[in-house]
Amino acid sequence: MAAEHLVVAGAGIGGLTAALALAQAGYKITILERAAAIEEVGAGVQLAANATRCLKALGVYERVRAVAVEPTGFAVIDGRSGRRLTSAPMGASAEARFGGPFLVIHRADLQAALAEAARAHPAIDIRLGRKIDGFTALSDGIAVQAEQGETSESVHARALIGADGLRSAVRGLLHPGVAPSFRGRAAWRATIPLSALPARLTDPVTRLWLGPGAHLVSYPVKAGAAINLVAITPDARKTHGWGIPAAPQELLSHYSDWGDDAQALLGAPKSWLRWALFDLDPLAAWGAGPVTLLGDAAHAMCPFLAQGAAQAIEDAVILAACLKAGPDIPASLRHYEALRRPRTARIQTAARGMDRIYHLSGPARIARDLVMRARAGEAVLERYRWIYGWEPTLAG
Repeated sequence: MAAEHLVVAGAGIGGLTAALALAQAGYKITILERAAAIEEVGAGVQLAANATRCLKALGVYERVRAVAVEPTGFAVIDGRSGRRLTSAPMGASAEARFGGPFLVIHRADLQAALAEAARAHPAIDIRLGRKIDGFTALSDGIAVQAEQGETSESVHARALIGADGLRSAVRGLLHPGVAPSFRGRAAWRATIPLSALPARLTDPVTRLWLGPGAHLVSYPVKAGAAINLVAITPDARKTHGWGIPAAPQELLSHYSDWGDDAQALLGAPKSWLRWALFDLDPLAAWGAGPVTLLGDAAHAMCPFLAQGAAQAIEDAVILAACLKAGPDIPASLRHYEALRRPRTARIQTAARGMDRIYHLSGPARIARDLVMRARAGEAVLERYRWIYGWEPTLAG
């Protein structure tokens, strides 16, 4: 019997992982990607244990690990004084605690590793330069319409998985009244070689600097050859895009009274990329009939818990398990949504809450820092066991 055919919209992290998981479950997959090439720029990704366990189950962990870094520790630091508020070992101790390794990786390297695995799989067909502009439910599945330049094509499949990101075309067709929410902040990103930094900042540690209204994250990428920087500041500009060049002087104005180490990091890049931060309010429903959503298309979230990519990877594993478990595809899609919506909504809400906690000022900031200094870093990590310790299960 021939494998049933599914269409995945989007060749980002969520779409590629979904294709790999679904192909492993026995389906034939066509990926329709609007871009002419699979590429990402200017961003790092943190993969906690909940994500790396899924990558191992999909057989792609070693590909990813080869270009990633496993941090030996993490530290939370007061941005202005440079005082360490709390820290904890990572590496083997974190893996033992949560059942999987923590990795940090450049987004382009993660996407390239997933794309390489997808291209090598005989059941996956990646079609670039396809913009989805409609779909029609049929008695035996769905017809997906896609534009390619001046021409168009219709792809017949049993189901459509919308993994096409924050500005999802599939979500727009399902829920035309839903729009991303602007969070009033910008993320500024840069990657710099280790040689550009003082030796004290080149160890494989994830660092989080907190200050009133802004914060800064640094961690190693490119198999340890570079450092990824993410600076979050207030910003009123809603311009959408992942690659908007930004003036270093504007960014530095937000950090003028920060300590020496933070200044060394912020002053190292010759250029930055800036983009406005948007997320989604938790949706009351994701899909209908033979269509569902996955990743940012379903539950775009603020980056303050570093779970955006991880949740898309979780989605892919559960989606494949649900479709493999039952022959009724629409019912299996609703089961997947019922399993995933409560978890992703909780993380969306928690990430918004972390935005407020990270950027406190005045007495509230002092109280937060005193609490952090009084608690061991392991206790800070343990607070997120409900995220990191997640195991894929169809029991909910």
